[in-house]
Formats: sequence, structure tokens, C-alpha cells
Amino acid sequence: MYRDSFNEGVNRLGTNAVKYDKYKENFNTNEDDIIPMWIADMDFKNCDEITKALQNKLSTGNLGYDTVNGYYESVVKWMRNRHNVDINVEDVVYTPGVVTAINFLLKILIKENDKVLVQSPVYHSFFRVLNENKCDVVQSELFIKNNRYEIDFDEFENKISTGVKVLILCNPHNPIGRVWTKEELERIVEICESYKVFIISDEIHSDLVFKGYKHTSLTTVAPYYKDNIVTLTAPSKTFNLAGLYVSNAIITDEKLRSRYKELFSTTPNVLGAEALIAAYNKGETWLEELLEYIESNYNYVLKFVNENVPKIKVIKQEGTFLTWLDCRELGLSDEELERFFLEKAKLALSTGTAFGKGGSGFMRMNIGCPISTVKEALERLKNAVDNI
Repeated sequence: MYRDSFNEGVNRLGTNAVKYDKYKENFNTNEDDIIPMWIADMDFKNCDEITKALQNKLSTGNLGYDTVNGYYESVVKWMRNRHNVDINVEDVVYTPGVVTAINFLLKILIKENDKVLVQSPVYHSFFRVLNENKCDVVQSELFIKNNRYEIDFDEFENKISTGVKVLILCNPHNPIGRVWTKEELERIVEICESYKVFIISDEIHSDLVFKGYKHTSLTTVAPYYKDNIVTLTAPSKTFNLAGLYVSNAIITDEKLRSRYKELFSTTPNVLGAEALIAAYNKGETWLEELLEYIESNYNYVLKFVNENVPKIKVIKQEGTFLTWLDCRELGLSDEELERFFLEKAKLALSTGTAFGKGGSGFMRMNIGCPISTVKEALERLKNAVDNI
């Protein structure tokens, strides 16, 4: 039903899209023939039901104050039906973005120079918000086994035991594509409980999980610890709505929720609310077809690179539309690697060093785009590597 739409994609050049219209500034280049595959949004048309809902709202000719009826109920329903998470309407707190929520939570939970742990390589904006809050950033480095990232729980506990106050968990994990298992999450909570560590669980990619894997929301494995966990979700990655700035913090502890609302309390903007309601109530068919398409893109990348660019390894991916490439065998420094992709392969990817420890020698490729774009990018990569 939607495959033709995914194949067609959207021409975003000249639309003020950051991915396309800011890459020259971001990568310090004047090249026009670059394929941008960096920032984490998709190049597909939005779900028709979402577009219709927005058009219907705009057709009223008025965007005054709105009750956003159905917004919070839609989040509760989606979490229950999609992720087996039972929450109350009052637990859901609107926030413009996941990083915004992390920022406010840190202002409540920690003091200057308190230790906050992340599992690197990890989403680069975590480091920005941690530095802005003057945290002592502790990195527990994930390791690769059989081309798949895993947690060294002995090392993780050793780091936690140094006085860490907060863990920022990324599940599914950006950029490595891991979907943490129930057993892994149980062990994480067990260790955090032992050392009285609060957990902020970024689950923004939770809907983007491949067949054979299952997203497990952290609170479902440890309901006894739920008041020490805040879960962050959004339709923005799932339905490509990042520009509407609509996300949610699920805060079950009443005192923490009240303190959060003292810092930031507002309702979602009217168009963001309409988009979420439509997405969570009418977008599931579109999402299922999207997941098939993204996984097919990943499988194509895996096969092509294995057969044609053996010096680059495609890390095992269990979800998200972000593919993590191990380029260490190319023998390039990180600066050389970024320039190689940009100047020789004509590809703008996210450089691995932005994601903290363990990112050196890696690149992150956004495959949330038509397969024709993926194929062209891989041909460019092959030709560039062949001519090193």
C-alpha cells in the first residue's frame, strides 16, 4: 500500500530541511553533489492520516488556544497496545523534545559536578545537555561480540559504584541499533537499585524494531522501581514528526512530576497534538509497512557491503533507521575518515567520534530514505574505497 510512496520519497532540497539545506555549513563544504545521510529524520512522505488531520485543522482557518482533547489518552492507549505499558493519563507530561526533558530532569535530580552515566557510543546530544548542566560525565563503554554490541556488566557496575546519581539509558540504542533484552534491562535495574541510581530511559526509537526482536519498556521489567524511572517517548522518529516538537515524559512519581511541572508546564501545540492523535490512532498500518521497508534497506546495506566493501563492517542492527559502520580497517584517522566520506564518496554521514568513547573509526548512516538513495550511496562508497 505504501511501498510506492516510500520508493518515491520526498525532495526536501530547498525546503529549509536541516539535513539538506544545512549540510554545507555543518560539514564545512561547498560541494553540491553530496548525499546527506546524517541527521536522524526520514525522507518519506508522512502518513496520509497525519497529513489529513493537519489539513483538517488548518481548514478551520483558526489556530487559537485548543483543548487538545484526546492527546494524553492517545499516548496511554499506544503505550498499552504497542508496548504493554500500563500508565495513567496524569503520568504523561508533554515536552517539546526528549533532550529538553532530560535537561529539566537533570536540573531536578542532580547538583553541579554530580556523576551521570551513559553507555557509549551513544546519542551525541546526551553529551551536550550533560555538559550544559555541568555534570561529571561517566562513560561505560559497550563492546562488540560477534558483530553485535553488548554490555560489560562488571565494568558497568564498577562505573555505577563510583557515586553515579543518574543513568541515561538509550533503548533502543542510538547509534548502534541494539534493542536491549528483558534480561539485560533487568540486570541494569538491579545494579541501579543497589546503588540508588535514578534512570532516565530514552525510548524514542521504541516503535522502530525489526522482526524477531521486541522492545521492552524499562518500567515493565521493574515495576517496583518505576518511581525511580522516567520514560521518554515521542512519535517524532516513528512517524517523522521531528519538526512539530511533540514528545512525552512518563513520570509516575507524583512529587517528581510536580517538580518537573514547576520548571516546565504547558500543553502541546495544536498541530503537534493533532499529528500525535492521528499517528497513534490511525498510523499503525503505515508504521508496519515502514518497518518492513527500513529492514529491507538494512538487509541490502548488509549484503552489499559484505560482498563489495569487505573492509567496512556493518554492525548487527535490531531496530532504528540508523546503521553503524565499522570503518577501522580503512586505516584512516577520524578526520581523514570524515573527509573521505565527504570528498571521495560524496556522502555526508555522522562521524563516530561525536558519539563518545568507542566511536572512533565508525560512521553512522541514515537509511530512512528510498532504496534508490541507499543504492546510489553504496555505489559511491564502493568506488571510493576501491580507489584508496
